[in-house]
Amino acid sequence: MKYAVVTGCDHGLGLALAQALAERGWRVAACRVDPKEGQIDALAERFRGLVDVIDADVRDDALPNLRKLAFPHVDLLINCAGILGDMEDGPGDELDFAKMQRVYEVNALGPLRVTAALLPLIEKSEDKTIVNITSEAGSIQDCWRKGWFGYCMSKAANNMQGALIHNSLRPLGGRVIQMHPGHVATWMRGHLDTTARITPEVSAQGILRVVLDTPLPVRDRPLYLDWTGAELRY
Repeated sequence: MKYAVVTGCDHGLGLALAQALAERGWRVAACRVDPKEGQIDALAERFRGLVDVIDADVRDDALPNLRKLAFPHVDLLINCAGILGDMEDGPGDELDFAKMQRVYEVNALGPLRVTAALLPLIEKSEDKTIVNITSEAGSIQDCWRKGWFGYCMSKAANNMQGALIHNSLRPLGGRVIQMHPGHVATWMRGHLDTTARITPEVSAQGILRVVLDTPLPVRDRPLYLDWTGAELRY
């Protein structure tokens, strides 16, 4: 039996990843932030015995429910929880730094909190694989935007924390993969993003094909890929 943990499963990509893993026969701890979100409960009922619902806010330093996770090991951790912040800000605007800090709490520090909480279980696995859902917006070499500070900067920081964890896991036979899911039609903007052409289900299937079905090399630095397997530049 393979064991996975996925954060951000309230809806969207996280939910789709949890479902896709369950369809592959994996045992999945699906983490949600808002207990009122019921889509993951329906998935757990459908895949009874394979999907466990865990209430875990990645902004919580303690993450008590994750630290008590009754898995023998964690073969795959997917840090998927994320928020967008202000997409329209620019250098000449009155910037909302408090909002940027909230974005950092989720997108940059959130994956680190979860990884730290689960590291003992990850180290017990033969696979020891962590996938951080990042973005092309975190690339410094390919940066073209003039704003959206909180999101872009937090994803660049996400990439750095992934590199630091990779340096610890690689000598133990593990790895970190930084994954851009594509422009996915989710509710991260507070409404369904109808400008996106990729559904959460298509992105999730692509991510798992790349991570689980493709013989990827293990390098000194984490692979920075998109959902099709194309390599991005840091």
